[in-house]
Amino acid sequence: MNMKQTILFTLMTAFLAACGGGADTSELGQQRAKLEVLKTTYKAYADSIKAIENWLAENDSTVRRNLPVVTGAPVEAGAFTHYVDVHGNVRADKAAALYSNGGRVRSILVQPGDRVRAGQLIIRIDNDLAAEQIQQAEAAYELAKTAFEKQDRLWKQNIGSEIQFLQAKSQKEQAEAGLATLREQQRLTNITAPFDGTVDDIMVRVGDMTTPMQPAARVVDLGGVQLEADVPESYLTTIKRGAPAKVRFPSLDESFDATLAHVGEYIDPANRTFKVTVRVPKGEQYMRPNLLSDISIQDHHSDSALVVPSRAVLQDVKGNNYLYVLDPTKDNEATARKVMVNRVSEYRGRLSIEPAVAGALKGGERIVDEGAKNVTDGLTVRVAN
Repeated sequence: MNMKQTILFTLMTAFLAACGGGADTSELGQQRAKLEVLKTTYKAYADSIKAIENWLAENDSTVRRNLPVVTGAPVEAGAFTHYVDVHGNVRADKAAALYSNGGRVRSILVQPGDRVRAGQLIIRIDNDLAAEQIQQAEAAYELAKTAFEKQDRLWKQNIGSEIQFLQAKSQKEQAEAGLATLREQQRLTNITAPFDGTVDDIMVRVGDMTTPMQPAARVVDLGGVQLEADVPESYLTTIKRGAPAKVRFPSLDESFDATLAHVGEYIDPANRTFKVTVRVPKGEQYMRPNLLSDISIQDHHSDSALVVPSRAVLQDVKGNNYLYVLDPTKDNEATARKVMVNRVSEYRGRLSIEPAVAGALKGGERIVDEGAKNVTDGLTVRVAN
């Protein structure tokens, strides 16, 4: 019996059933009978259409089934490296803000950008009180020195007592020490270079009064420069001294490879971080104190890892991680197979994984990348790429 005969037989059966014994012959009853016949007819046609569509989907290559569309990505077998990304600041090994004990600026002997030597006078400060005290101390020292020399000659001639000689010697040494102290105080009043370097800034003018609370000049030496960064305490056990690091200066579009020179032992309670430092190679001419940098510190590396896109790994309500492997069927269609995995490490959209069952993944398989949330285990999908 063909499809047309099947439908006609169904209609006749429905009609006879509607008009059978005990049927309502009123107009209302007739309308109800017609409705039942139409419903039966509609269902028969719908079932026929569905059967034809299924047949065509399986046998007609020009008909595309309504399958979920996903993209695929390979399971990469190879090296995987994880970095900790932090921000760092350039810090010169030698950078000093210079202060004066107080007084009026008499003269400024250098300009910003000048090279200076350690101990070189930069700013001369007037301190009349210190000068007067030094004059008095010099006079007292000369008197004590003369008295001691006289007493020393007498003592060598066995003239006078030993106590007189010792008193003269003590007074001379006290006067000498007092004079040295006053001269050191006067030296500290003037501003000198603490080391060889470059004058970075002069913050006063001739005639200004200086105070011990405000810097008057700054000297830096860029011969030795390092980067400092704060790292969250959660990485304390994975970041070690000597770890490889990549440094980039966004404002300069410059970068270089380096290693961690120091890992701090102290955790700052204010932000729960510890400090790390990276040495800047000599010859980096654009380094300036407080220049901002991006530092990527390696804290994990594996030469043999399974790596997939991070978005390909999903998580069920129990917290278990899984992904879908694409088993090809025909053309660009495949069957999604659920595989449970464990997350190892993630960095910038790439995830290192381990299969929950050993050997379930070996590398090279294609997995569902985009569209994984619309897939279930065993579902046939169309792979867009």
